[in-house]
Amino acid sequence: MEGDRIADLRSPGGALISLYAGRPSPGGFAALLSDLLKPIRERSLQLDRLIQKSVRNDVEQIRDLADELELDSAPGYAVFASSLDGTFVVEPLSHQVADVSTIGPRPYMRPLRASPRALRSGVIIADSILARTFIAMEGIVDEVKAPMAADIGSRTWGGFSGYDEHTVRSRAEELTARLWRDAGERLLERHLRQPFDYVAVGGHEEAVEEIARALHPYLARLPRETFNVNAQTIGLPALRAEVSAMDREMRRHRQGALAGRVCDTAWSGGNALLGLGDAIEAANAQAIDTLVVAGPFTRPGVICDSCGHLARGGETCPVCGAGLFPVDDVVGALMESAVTAGGLVSQISVATPLDSHGVGALTRFPVAVRA
Repeated sequence: MEGDRIADLRSPGGALISLYAGRPSPGGFAALLSDLLKPIRERSLQLDRLIQKSVRNDVEQIRDLADELELDSAPGYAVFASSLDGTFVVEPLSHQVADVSTIGPRPYMRPLRASPRALRSGVIIADSILARTFIAMEGIVDEVKAPMAADIGSRTWGGFSGYDEHTVRSRAEELTARLWRDAGERLLERHLRQPFDYVAVGGHEEAVEEIARALHPYLARLPRETFNVNAQTIGLPALRAEVSAMDREMRRHRQGALAGRVCDTAWSGGNALLGLGDAIEAANAQAIDTLVVAGPFTRPGVICDSCGHLARGGETCPVCGAGLFPVDDVVGALMESAVTAGGLVSQISVATPLDSHGVGALTRFPVAVRA
C-alpha cells in the first residue's frame, strides 16, 4: 500500500471516512460494512449539511463494495472516502486488521502503522550429506538454487579398521563441513544484497550447532533461531509453519527488548519519556525518535488540521489559532505525527512494564514536559 500517498489525504471540513475491515465469514461483508458505517452516519448528523450529504453519498458507495470484496481474496481492506473532497480509495491489505471506522480531517493510519514489519530471514536446513537454503519473508519461502549434496561414500565404518577408518571418517567429516560452508556462502551472498533480520538453522538436534558454527562471521553475528527437522523429508508447507513460528518469536523478543529500553532510559533520566501526555508534548516538538505503544491502548483527543498540533482536549489550537477537530484515537494521531517527523513507531503485543503507561518514546533531545 502506498502509505505516504494515503497519509497525504485531507478533508478541511472533517468529512474523510477511514474504514478498515478484516475478512469476515463468507457472505458477511454486507453486514460488516453496515455495522462499521452506522456510527459514522450518526456522528455526521451533528455536523453541517454539506458534510451530512457527503457522508450519505460515501456510505452508500462503501456499502456497494460488499459484493466486490467478497469476490476478492485479500485478508483485509482499507477504505478512505470523502465525496466532499473528491476522495474514494479502496486498498487491499496483505494482513488481517481490526474492524474500525472513524471520520475526521485526516486519514486514520494506525491499523497500517501498527502492522508488524515483515521479517526477512535466511534458512539453512542440512544433515551430513544434504544442504538446502531458503529465503523467507511475509509467509513466502523460496529455495535458493538446487539442494547441495556431499558424496561421503559409505557411512558404515565397520569395513575399515585402525588408521584407515580414521582417515575415511575424517574425510567424510571434512566433506560435510565443506557442504555446510558452501550452503552458508549461498546465504551470505543473498544477505549482502539485502540484509536478513535473522538466520534460521534446521537439522537434527545434535548437528544444528555445528551447522551454525560453519556460517560466515557476517551471518553468525545475526540473531539466530534453530529448529529440529529432517532435511531429507521436510516440505515447503512444514517449513513455512516453522518460519512463521520463528517470526513470531523474533517479534516478541524484539518488542520486549524495545519496551525495556524505553522504560530503562526514562527511569535513568535519559532521552525518553513515559505516558500519553508527555508523548504528545514530545510529538508537538517533533522530538520523537521512536514511539512505542502498548497494544490496543487508545484515548480520545483533538488535532489541529492546519498545523498538526495534538492535545487531549480543547477547541482552539494554541499554536496557530485554528479550530481543533475531535479524534476518537489520539494515540493513532500521535503515531502519525511521529512518522511525519521522521520517527519510528512500534505497537507491541507482549506484556511489559510499558503497559501501565500506555505509550513511551525515545526522544532526539530532552523534552520539557508539563508538571
